[in-house]
Amino acid sequence: MSSFLLTVREVLAHSAGLYVRAVAVVVAAVALFFVLSCASTLVDRNTIAANLEAANARHAFTQTWATGTGRAIPRFGGNDCLLLAALLQDYPSRAAQAISARIPPADAQPPARAGDPTIPACLQLIAALERPDHADPDAVYYHRYLHGQRVFAALSLAVVSPEVLGRLTLALNIVCLLLVLLPALRRWRTGEWRERGFAATAAMLLLFDGLWLFGIYFSFGLSDLVLAVFLLYAYRREIAHAPEPVFATAVAFFGVATAVFEFLTGGIPFGLALLLGITALDGPDDRTALLRRAFHGALIFALAILVVFAIKLTLVMLLIDPNVLAEFRAALSTRTGSSFVANLPPQEIAWVARFGIDVSALDRHWIYAVLYMLARLGYATFVIGYGSPVVGMAIMGAAVVATAILLIRRARAAREPVARTRLLVLFASALVMPLWSLVFLSHTLLHAIWMVRPFAWFIALAGILIFWPRRKTVPY
Repeated sequence: MSSFLLTVREVLAHSAGLYVRAVAVVVAAVALFFVLSCASTLVDRNTIAANLEAANARHAFTQTWATGTGRAIPRFGGNDCLLLAALLQDYPSRAAQAISARIPPADAQPPARAGDPTIPACLQLIAALERPDHADPDAVYYHRYLHGQRVFAALSLAVVSPEVLGRLTLALNIVCLLLVLLPALRRWRTGEWRERGFAATAAMLLLFDGLWLFGIYFSFGLSDLVLAVFLLYAYRREIAHAPEPVFATAVAFFGVATAVFEFLTGGIPFGLALLLGITALDGPDDRTALLRRAFHGALIFALAILVVFAIKLTLVMLLIDPNVLAEFRAALSTRTGSSFVANLPPQEIAWVARFGIDVSALDRHWIYAVLYMLARLGYATFVIGYGSPVVGMAIMGAAVVATAILLIRRARAAREPVARTRLLVLFASALVMPLWSLVFLSHTLLHAIWMVRPFAWFIALAGILIFWPRRKTVPY
């Protein structure tokens, strides 16, 4: 017990400076974001509207993507169209426009058309572009996120077409991941666990987290790009065993970027799992130092995200809507609850009822909600299985089982404290997404097609553990 308390004391000691530095970095980074957001409001709205009108004339918003999968996947996602629509709305001032986004009301979205893959939010955008006045008089504020994608889109649409936005984010993701994967593969023969672990992680992000589908959507591709850039930076600059102040600064920037581009994408839990994985893989070869990196890294990452959202909500409360906190609390309560049936599509409710399942029972019993969440996640693995939920479930099932078995085997065989600590941190990274899904049960269930993607971390974990070094110590 005394040894445990001593370890805790060592992990917590001399850490206040790290948090002061992290908060300063966060405030500076958020200030830079809002400067860019203000700059985006200077882009002529008529120029953006003309660009979107031209894209609509080319039927860009009704095209399909990845037809080789056998699925009619829309080329533009619903979040893409929501963010593009936000650029067409009227705002009371440039300050309000820089701080938050206005979107057409969700209850005014037209129903999906039979046999047409076009998402209702895109049908709504098309209808707006075909009106003389594109702005929706009933548009509402969407305060809960920072919508960095909107800033990216506004600045980019001054010079490129809407189709280029997604191609650019997809290309940047691929380039960043290849800049990790290819050098790591070239050094494969060195036998270094670090190189093979980074190769496994880059391969997972490139091949098995749905980049083939969601990377073409700029609303998702930017969130993915944050992960890819951080992985590249961690690999090239060996950030996990850099001096603590440098590590804290990098993690704070990572947290800010994650928050800025988070929009129902699962970027927060995915980012935390990746951070812990990189720390275990590449952290210092000292037990206490490694624990400090994992503990303070996770807290700084979480703190950065909380501070970013706190700044956003404060600005909204002061300049736009003084009641925004009540709205935010209500939305958070909905996401952490287990009541979801009212938000299911009518066709899904009818489909479940055909099996003799009382859908109201799914709301009454938490365990039923969990089981239904797992079922929805299982089907959503087609994102991982390139259009096939069977292939996706096979890949994910094998990854989860392999991770569990290998963690147990490596833990039993490990003798050195550092090796055991690395395994402990890897185990913590494996828990991130399951715990997140249970806490944010309703959100994970309703948005399973997006939230299944962070579960691909188990594929990287399996690879990292397969290449666990046979030697007594684990080098960084």
